Amino acid sequence: MVAMVVIYATSIDAKYDVGPTFGKDYAGADYNVTSWNTPSSKSANNYKESAIQCANYCSEDAKCCSWTYCPPGTGFGVEVTQSDANHEDLGERCCLKSNVPAERDAQHWTGLPERATTEDHENVTKQCQAPPPDSCKEVGGKCNEPYPGPEYTHPKLHQSPDCLHIGGWHDMAGALTFKGVHHAFQGCPASQGWSHSTSTDLVHWKDMGRGVHSIHETYQGMDSDNSPCSGFVTVDDDGIPCAGFRQCGSGKGTTGLNPAAKGWDVPMEIRCAKNPTLTNWSDPIWLYPVYYYRALPYDPVRPWKDFDGLWYSAWSTDGCNSTTKKVPCAAGGQLELLVSPALHGERAEWRQLSPMFTTNVTKSGMEEKPGAITREFVTSGYFGGLAGDPDGGKTRVVTQNNGGPTFWVGKQANGSKFEAYWDKVGAVGHYDYGSLTMARTLGSDPNQVSINGRRVLIGWIGGGAPASQSLARDLSLSSSYELLQQFVPELQLLRKSGSQISQVFTGSDEPVKIPHSAGSLQAEIIAKFTWSGANPSSSFGFSVLNGTQDISIDCAGNDPSAPGGCVVNVAGKATGPLMPIGTKSASIHCYVDGEIVETIVNNRTAMVTYSAPKSVDGTAISLFGVGGTITGSISSWALNQANNFGVQP
Repeated sequence: MVAMVVIYATSIDAKYDVGPTFGKDYAGADYNVTSWNTPSSKSANNYKESAIQCANYCSEDAKCCSWTYCPPGTGFGVEVTQSDANHEDLGERCCLKSNVPAERDAQHWTGLPERATTEDHENVTKQCQAPPPDSCKEVGGKCNEPYPGPEYTHPKLHQSPDCLHIGGWHDMAGALTFKGVHHAFQGCPASQGWSHSTSTDLVHWKDMGRGVHSIHETYQGMDSDNSPCSGFVTVDDDGIPCAGFRQCGSGKGTTGLNPAAKGWDVPMEIRCAKNPTLTNWSDPIWLYPVYYYRALPYDPVRPWKDFDGLWYSAWSTDGCNSTTKKVPCAAGGQLELLVSPALHGERAEWRQLSPMFTTNVTKSGMEEKPGAITREFVTSGYFGGLAGDPDGGKTRVVTQNNGGPTFWVGKQANGSKFEAYWDKVGAVGHYDYGSLTMARTLGSDPNQVSINGRRVLIGWIGGGAPASQSLARDLSLSSSYELLQQFVPELQLLRKSGSQISQVFTGSDEPVKIPHSAGSLQAEIIAKFTWSGANPSSSFGFSVLNGTQDISIDCAGNDPSAPGGCVVNVAGKATGPLMPIGTKSASIHCYVDGEIVETIVNNRTAMVTYSAPKSVDGTAISLFGVGGTITGSISSWALNQANNFGVQP
């Protein structure tokens, strides 16, 4: 990844100092503590160069709201807390934090990423505010925070429980289809657990509360009251759904198993459902211990039973645990791999194998990006058995979210290494170029790896607070192993009767703007464009919400991701290559939901963007730039509300 240039322009009178500032410390709220080893040759100005690297690390992590860099030999400052004492052996370190804690004096560096404060640095953003009062931590307690802004900007199609509006991380912590019911579990640290929503049609969702939540856990020296981190939901050999994860933090590690265990060395665990609705869960069942050179959430993929009848478990790290033991990690991210005869119980015997996949490279269209990943994989996913697979379901896909929401299509089975199809354009890329991230899959069989069936992707949109659950997307493979995605057809249930407006357009001498319809705050648009000869010299497409967002195709440049081709651009906020490279047609499918717009082009390039409509009536849809040889059609529908009819606790 290219080093970021951090520019700070804080007013002297601003309430919040974005830094980097020496002499202060943000106490608490750590979720990632990384040990560094800066040589003394870089000690100038209290190791300021390393402080800026820590600031970059925070800026690159969507969960990070503040950071503290502790130079070598600086200790804890004027006050040593019990939490500090647990990390006394860390020495030089970069600490990423989930909110903006109070400052104290210390010989450390501190700072805030752009996402942490408003533009004038007078207020902390919703995402980065400290957790609500203790009443929100009570099991069964409600932590309601209405969706901000005017009512007409609020989502009516996207499921958006109120705990997603408070801040913190909102990964799709787990997803599962079980006995015909789809279960989506989204992180809600302010409520100390996972928000649980269910649906039978992938359109209408019901909030089921916070069944997977923090409890006081002790095991072999571990002592934790923290909330569950991002994890998985799978089904064991007895047909019982089990939610798995590691605690996001712990005061003590499993010293009873390993005297050298650090505070972050806590085991992988599961809790198994005690009722059919998956709202009541068992006490912890410990799977295997985890040890690493630095604190990580170890985001695990869903364990699966492979063709050989054995269970496999993979979890997210970086590739430097056996080499440099520091970040940036030149090897990039890594998936560790373990195997066992059973998920848990007397037959379980987890054994670690060689790493399943290690890479620092991502791609966008035809542009390869070596060094894009310099740290751990984040919220990894793993699935196979997709529709359209040329290999009959044996092809598999890795997803993760460091360096963008990325995917790799390739082959792997029965404990072998994953081999990505680097040479196939569209088999490595981004599953979203906008706000959608930390996604997981569900659909048909709970085993999403070795049993063929439906694969539906859902994830976190919004980038902070307010956050929501994305619309569901069906995944498949093309004959050349491209990962394809399209909105699930069940969403067509929302089309209002008699609301369809369709028109056909042909080329003209000059690019023109053509009004299409009055639109709606909740709308679906399908537009198809074709052209011949040379690529159009001006961008074209359609606008929604009375021009608030343009969904455009631009063929005038020579983007390295699509040499000689075109790119998709939505509102100047998200850009990706028009695939297949060099195509002369674009099929655009778009859903408008208040301030949220989801777009998929040619079933390959997808992006979620946000732009609030300017008024309740500012909903018009118009074509633009349709001149020359461009021809096509456009249809739109007004949609009924699907979700968020009342308070979603």
